[in-house]
Amino acid sequence: MSQYLPFAIILGCLVPYVQPVYGCRYNVREVGFIDVGVEAYRFLVYLPQGVSPDEATRLKETADAALADSNVRFEVVAVDADANQPATEFLAIHGITGFPAAVLVSPDGQSMPLSLSLAGGSLVQAVSSALDYVLHSPTRQQILEKAADGYGVVLLIEGPRQERNIQTHEAISTAVGRIREQLDLLPKPIARPPEIVTLDRQSLDREKLLLWSLGLRPQDVNEPHAAVLYGRGRWIGPLLKGAMLTADPLTELLLVIGSDCECGLDHRFLQGTMLPVRWDEGLQQKVVESIGFDPEDPMVKMEMVSIVRRGMGGFDGPSMPLGYREIQVGGDAAEDAEQIMGEGVASDPQSAAPNPQLTRGGWEFRILAVSLGGMAVLVATASVVIVLRARKR
Repeated sequence: MSQYLPFAIILGCLVPYVQPVYGCRYNVREVGFIDVGVEAYRFLVYLPQGVSPDEATRLKETADAALADSNVRFEVVAVDADANQPATEFLAIHGITGFPAAVLVSPDGQSMPLSLSLAGGSLVQAVSSALDYVLHSPTRQQILEKAADGYGVVLLIEGPRQERNIQTHEAISTAVGRIREQLDLLPKPIARPPEIVTLDRQSLDREKLLLWSLGLRPQDVNEPHAAVLYGRGRWIGPLLKGAMLTADPLTELLLVIGSDCECGLDHRFLQGTMLPVRWDEGLQQKVVESIGFDPEDPMVKMEMVSIVRRGMGGFDGPSMPLGYREIQVGGDAAEDAEQIMGEGVASDPQSAAPNPQLTRGGWEFRILAVSLGGMAVLVATASVVIVLRARKR
C-alpha cells in the first residue's frame, strides 16, 4: 500500500481546488429573494405630549403586526422626550411643527413626510392608513408578481413626449429579446424572460412613493426613465435616462441578474435597494415554484447570507460593472465602463465609478489554471519520490 501513498496525497491536496471550479449553487436572481436584514425602511411616528403609554404601546403593536412581512420597521418618537435624538433631524428637514406626524426614511438616507389624517378616527387608524399607502400600490404589486416567477422587470416611467416613450419601449423590448434568446445558456436556466412594466403619465401622482424610492418626484419626470428590478423588488444599477436609455446598457444590467452569484461582482451592487413592499406567502410560494427551493429555508438562507457578506468585504462602496458580460448576445462589442458611465445617468445612491471586475469566464479560467498548475507540481513531486524509492530498492 505504501507505493500508493503519493497518489493519495495528490488527491487530498487537489480537493480544495476542485469545488470552486463549479461556481456558486445560486444565481444573482435567487439571492435577490432573501432579506439580509440590513436594508429596512424606517417608518417614524412623532407623538405629542398627552399620548398615554398604553396608546403608544397599542400603536406600536398594531404597526409591527402590519409590517411583519415587509422591509419597513416602525419607530415611535416622543418629541418632548429628547430634542437631541437623531430622529428629530427629519422634523427640521421637512419643517414639521404639528403632531402627530410621520416620516418614511429610506435605507439610502432620503426621507419623505407622510400624512396622518385624524379626522373622524383614532391615531391607530391614521397610522394604519399611512402604512397601507407605504406598502401597497398597483405598480409595485405588478413588479413583485412578475419578479416572483420570472427573470426580472424593466420599469418604464413614461415622459411627456409620446414618440420618445415609443422609442424607449422599443429599446427595452430589444434588450428583453436578447435575454430571451439566451435563457437556456445561462449558468442556471431561467424559464421566463424579463417583463416590462409601464408607469404612464396619468399614474405618476398615484405612484409618488415608488418614484421617491427611485430618487424621483413626479415633476422631475420630463423624459422617459427606466429601472431594472428583480427578486423582492430590488433595484439594480442606475436609473437610466437620456442617452443611457438604450438596449445595450439595459442588456448589460439584465445579464447580471442571470449570472453566477459568485461572479466576482460587489454584492452591494447586486443586492441593490429594495422597494418598500410587503412580501406575503403568495409571492413566496410563487418563488418556490419558480426556482425549485425555498430561499427562506434557514440553511439555504444562511448560505446565501454568507455569500452576500463575503461579496461585500473589502469594498468602500458599490461598484458599477456595466461592462460585465456573462454571454455574448450579438451586435457590436459593449462600450467600455467609462463610456457606459457617461452622461445621461440620473443621480442616485447606486451610481458610482466603474470598478473593473473579472467576468465569470475569466474567474473560472484563473481557478482552472491554478488547479492545473498545482496538479502538475504535485504529480512531478510524486514521480520523483517514486523514482527515488525504486532506486533504493
